[in-house]
Order: sequence, then structure tokens, then C-alpha cells
Amino acid sequence: MKNKVEACIHPTTDSNIRFEEKNRKIIFQNPQNRRYLRVNVDGCTLVDGLRCDKLLLSADELEERFVELKGTDVKHAIEQLESTINRLGEHHGNRHSYVICTNVAPALTTQIQKKQKHFKQAYHSELIIKEQQLIVPLN
Repeated sequence: MKNKVEACIHPTTDSNIRFEEKNRKIIFQNPQNRRYLRVNVDGCTLVDGLRCDKLLLSADELEERFVELKGTDVKHAIEQLESTINRLGEHHGNRHSYVICTNVAPALTTQIQKKQKHFKQAYHSELIIKEQQLIVPLN
């Protein structure tokens, strides 16, 4: 990760690594209790400009999982992820981006599909957008 701030990084071997805010949550299942690094991005690692909420890194930092917990403004959430990837992202091999939101307007479906394709091409990242909760197995 570029621009490390050690005080914002918290190692964990929890079997369920959770990020949650206002009834929105993402749970990374870690049944083998591997070591990961929980990074507080918003207000800690990055304090200005667009930024996502959290980042989960593998212990070797070759796997990056960017997380934005958002109300309904999915477009803004995607912009926050893009900005954070550009500022902190380092490895293209294993990158994932998540938006967990309150509601996804049906009118956004086409725009989301275009953004998912863009993320794959430009950032080498899958982009997953889910309402309320997402469970992600880590293998």
C-alpha cells in the first residue's frame, strides 16, 4: 500500500472480519485465520479529497479489498473507490472493490455495468455493489 500510516493499520486473524456502519456491513470470512491488515482509510490514512471508508489487505499486501459503506449515492461511492485506488493501490494482481449501500436505484443498472467494466480494465479490480450486507469468503 502506498502512503502508509501505521496508526491506521490493525492486524487481525479473526475468522470473520467485519466492516459495518448504519445497518450496512461486509463480512470477510477467514476460516483459516490468516493474517490480514484492516486499514481505516477515511479520516486516518487519507484525510482530504475523495476516499473510501476501509481497506483490507492480505499480510503480504498483494491482495487489496477497497470498501465503501454508503447510503444511496452509488455514483459518489464509486468515485470514492476510484480516488482511493489511485492514491493507495499498489498491486494489480488481486484487487477487489465493494460498495455496500442502502438502496440501488434500478435506473443505475446500466451505469453500474459500465463502471464494472471500467474498473476491470482501468484498475484490474472487480466492482461489487450490494444492498445492506455482503459476505465474502477469503481463500
